[in-house]
Amino acid sequence: MKTLHKLLRLSLACAILAALVPTAAEAKGKPAPTTPGKYTDWSGEIDELEIVEPFDLAQYERIVVEPFDTTGTPLPEEKDNAYEPVKTVLARVAPPFVEGLSKNLGKPPVETGEAGNEAGAGALLIRGTVVQMDPGSQAARYWAGFGAGAARTEITGEVVDAGTGKVLLRFRQERRSGAGMFGGDYVKLMDRNLRTIGEDVALILKAF
Repeated sequence: MKTLHKLLRLSLACAILAALVPTAAEAKGKPAPTTPGKYTDWSGEIDELEIVEPFDLAQYERIVVEPFDTTGTPLPEEKDNAYEPVKTVLARVAPPFVEGLSKNLGKPPVETGEAGNEAGAGALLIRGTVVQMDPGSQAARYWAGFGAGAARTEITGEVVDAGTGKVLLRFRQERRSGAGMFGGDYVKLMDRNLRTIGEDVALILKAF
């Protein structure tokens, strides 16, 4: 009898816990928070997001993406066959990012800007820093597979009201790519990471 009572209490506790804890499907369908604060795994997609000040995306006429800061980005050794591909990608980080951002955002239009130039009122300004541009290992991708040798890109950035200079959002996002013919081309995989991060930032903006 005591065993039966214990089982009944355990079943009741599990039922209460199940009612209080949302299922994965429910959590995924729940709107991501847009109130000020610091979040990890925001919307199940964004590694880190700080919402400094909420805003209305519809009030902005355009989004301007400045050239990314790559001055502190680690490079492979010069004798490494990935050195030149990394240098190539770092020389033009913004275009693939803008491509992904535009594809997933729609409106307002996205354009590239010049560092130090005034974007003006009515614009959102995106500034980014490339923390990591790891090309991974082409040989490991080819011979091992299963995620081995993946190219890894990590970006930190902020979204700024160009008219007032106020920082609205700060974010950190990392993406990896490891699939491609014969281990995947270094430049293509790193560009893919940048496009995907652009799509991720579009996801953030569309929440506002």
